[in-house]
Amino acid sequence: MDPAELVRLIDILNPENRAGRITIIARMGPENMRVKLPHLIRAVRGAGQIVTWVTDPMHGNTMKAPCGLKTRSFDRILVILFACYLISMLGYLLVFLSMVCILFE
Repeated sequence: MDPAELVRLIDILNPENRAGRITIIARMGPENMRVKLPHLIRAVRGAGQIVTWVTDPMHGNTMKAPCGLKTRSFDRILVILFACYLISMLGYLLVFLSMVCILFE
């Protein structure tokens, strides 16, 4: 999804920007999580929108075991969870650093 489209959609669904109204579930494989999720988070935060972010690490990680059963790689799931955590923490760190810079201007 395009970040600007997500911001518009949130505006339509939650015009009063009330906390607890919007939950965004990121269902991406590890590469998309690394590439696309930061842009979505940055756009939503930049618009001042209040949302809850949830990640679905099971999506996009299905493979077949030699016995034919559908399974998932635990390592890939951990990579997605860790990437999502780092992306969120980096966003908070950038907000904090910008506030510190304003204080010392």
